[in-house]
Amino acid sequence: MRILIINPNTSSATNIRIRAIVEPLVHAPDEVEVVSAQSGIEFIETIVQSMSTVPAVLDLVEMRHESVDAIIIAAFSDPGLCEARAIAACPVLGISEAAMKMAARIADRFSIITLGPQLCGAINENATSYGVAEQLMEIRVLPWTVAEVSSNPSAHKKAFADACENIVSKQGVGAVIIGGGPLSGIADAIAGDLPIPVLDGVRCAVDMALELYRQEIHT
Repeated sequence: MRILIINPNTSSATNIRIRAIVEPLVHAPDEVEVVSAQSGIEFIETIVQSMSTVPAVLDLVEMRHESVDAIIIAAFSDPGLCEARAIAACPVLGISEAAMKMAARIADRFSIITLGPQLCGAINENATSYGVAEQLMEIRVLPWTVAEVSSNPSAHKKAFADACENIVSKQGVGAVIIGGGPLSGIADAIAGDLPIPVLDGVRCAVDMALELYRQEIHT
C-alpha cells in the first residue's frame, strides 16, 4: 500500500513529527510519503488560514491521487477533505475525521485538546458532519500558539497531560484527542500517564487507511 500524507502547512518540523508517528506503523512492502503544501503558511490557527490552504492541498491531490492507494490530509480542520474526495480515485482521509470516529468507536464520550480558538467552530461543524457531535463533550484550547508549542513540544508536554487529566475528572470522558498535525507525538508522549486512550489524529488516519486497504484486498 502507498499512503500519501499531505501536510497543508509549510512547516518542515511538522513533517518530521508526522514521519516519526507513521514510520513505525507502515512496514514493507507498504510505503508512506509525507509532503508539505508547495506554498502557503507555516501553521494553521484560524478558519481563514485553513481555507487558504485548500487550493494547495487540492493541487497535490490532483497530481498524486492516481499513483497512491490513500491520501491523508494532516491538519485538524481537515481542509479540502470533501473537495479532495470528489476528485480522487483513492480514499482520502482527514486526521480530524479519523480521530473523532476512532474516539467515538472506543468511547461513549470524548474530548479534544488543541490550539487555535478560532478553529473551534470548524471543528464543531466537522463533528456534526461526521456524526459524532453528541459524543464530543468539549474542545479545550490551550493558551499558546501553534508556533510556540511546535518549537518546543517537550516543554508543553505536562500542560497537555494536565489538561487531559482535568477533562477526564470533570467530563468523565473515555478518550481524548490531541488535535493538530504540528502536535503529532504529544499524544504518544503522555498516553502512558493517563487512564484513558489519548489519540493522535495522524496515527488514527494511518490505521484507518491500512484497515480500509486490507478490507478492499480481501473482498
